[in-house]
Amino acid sequence: MLALRAFHPSIRRSLHKQLYTNQLPIIRKSLTISGVLVILWVLSLYGILIGIWWLRLRGYFVTRGEQGGMMNGNRRVAAVALTGHICDVTMGMVLLPVARNSALSSFFRLSASTTYAFHMIQAYVLFALVVVHGLLYASWVAAYNHARNLAHLPSVFPVLNPTYLYHEVWPGNTSSLGIWRASLIFTGFTTSLIMLAVFITTFPVIRRKHFNVFYFTHLLMIIAVVVICLHASTMFYCTAPGLAMWILDWGMRIYELSGKMDSTLVAVGKGWFCLNVPLPRNRLKGCACHSPLAHFHIHHTESSIREIHPFTTITHLASQKLSSSDSDKNIMIQFLFRKSKASSYSTSMTEQTPERRLKRQWTNKLADLVDEVTIDLSPPSEKMEESDLQRQRLSTQYQTTLRLEGPYFTPANPASYDTVICLVAGTGVTGAIAIAAAFRRQSTIEAWEPETTMFGHEKIHGAPLERNFSISSFLAPSGAASIWKRCVVVWSVREADFIDLPFWHVVNTTPGLEVRAFLTGKGRDRLNMDETIGSIMGNGGRTWVYISGPNPFIEAGEKACRRSGVDFFGARSKFKRKDLDWTVALTDVIPYSKANCEKE
Repeated sequence: MLALRAFHPSIRRSLHKQLYTNQLPIIRKSLTISGVLVILWVLSLYGILIGIWWLRLRGYFVTRGEQGGMMNGNRRVAAVALTGHICDVTMGMVLLPVARNSALSSFFRLSASTTYAFHMIQAYVLFALVVVHGLLYASWVAAYNHARNLAHLPSVFPVLNPTYLYHEVWPGNTSSLGIWRASLIFTGFTTSLIMLAVFITTFPVIRRKHFNVFYFTHLLMIIAVVVICLHASTMFYCTAPGLAMWILDWGMRIYELSGKMDSTLVAVGKGWFCLNVPLPRNRLKGCACHSPLAHFHIHHTESSIREIHPFTTITHLASQKLSSSDSDKNIMIQFLFRKSKASSYSTSMTEQTPERRLKRQWTNKLADLVDEVTIDLSPPSEKMEESDLQRQRLSTQYQTTLRLEGPYFTPANPASYDTVICLVAGTGVTGAIAIAAAFRRQSTIEAWEPETTMFGHEKIHGAPLERNFSISSFLAPSGAASIWKRCVVVWSVREADFIDLPFWHVVNTTPGLEVRAFLTGKGRDRLNMDETIGSIMGNGGRTWVYISGPNPFIEAGEKACRRSGVDFFGARSKFKRKDLDWTVALTDVIPYSKANCEKE
């Protein structure tokens, strides 16, 4: 079913139909046909396990208990063994989607938000099963103590491990194998404590305010998996597929992060910055570059040694993979972000001054490396001297080195729709720029190939380019045939944060591409998404909506899309945090920054 869904858009649209208009409580996910099929698949798997194991386990342990004279509690020890088997399979399903470079996600074109939801739900199911498993064992021990005066009971049920006989387990067997069999209760207890710590840190009050505590506690699961495989050998066979993909994923990530890249940080103005990074072209080999949306994880030692942050690139990488300039070793990619600002929330919730907190944030440390000078973002005048351009450029640029992991492509394909609407807020505009780049790349006849994408002065086929800045350089068309009829970007941004991005200067050159800046703040109305979608979608053709920004903005956009009956994709972050820095434009990736997302 996943294969049919991945390679047949009509089947994917049918499976994506919602059965319940509102979001489900707690998990806050929509109930679709595909979701119901997954639930039925998991329940069927559990049903098969119970059907295969329960009758055999019950008969085996009831017979053993009755031989030892224990008439009560025998079914409980059978239930302990059964829940252990179900925990094995559930742990395998929990680990299956955790790899970023997942063959499962890439081949079946599953979004990270979908795999994360599956991981999260199955993790909670696993913890519940572990609790039931432990309580059943504790209740059996109580029944065992009540009947242990029976002469033959110890030889039938060793209390430390009732799945073996007395002469197979310590103290009846003092060999290393007997001691290991008796230690299973301790390995299970240790794993349960680690799972309890992970479970507690998933509470919103901890995850939102102390994300690093949540993240590094999650890393203890590496120890838990090793210990639990010592607890039950069957656990290893069930977790092997997920562990293999996870180890391969980490190997690829470490290899990608091993090389330093020279990059340029550019101050654009009003707290906005552009990061230019040369990406080795071989990074795109083997990538499923089907979507214009791609993100990377950036490690910058000058800002933080231990933190890796996700950023959405404004470069349309899918077209770069098929570019005619394959002889170039590197592709210049760009990231647009904004410096964090102090908020009323941060002032009221901490005794520290907001300025001190902001200085310690990863994004602000990166931005502080360059002197921010307010510059005129309009295209440079033809009369402007080259020396003036160079001085302007040097005053707002900083050369630095960083490490890059990725790219990770989002399985969203707007090319199969007639009209594409991008509802974005704040730095969520980065994804919209990449989508607009894909539209312009495929709809313009004339082909351009830029040699560089550094901010400011560029060359195309050896000729100086003075009308387009680097943020818009990735929009250069390739001569591909037009796929979309219309692409409209609606950018909701505070008036104080609005900046006339150089990208807007090339919009009018592409028929069907339109950008609308909706200014908010200072008593201005918020964006009415229902009216916006209704006025753009028109009468004919299919419409797809891309939504990016703070989580409340995404939720409002998704509700508006459901009311309008259009397909949509919300670039939702994996974790809703009050201290999330929305200068990181996320597409279903884990955030690490620390700022207040509610300030939008």
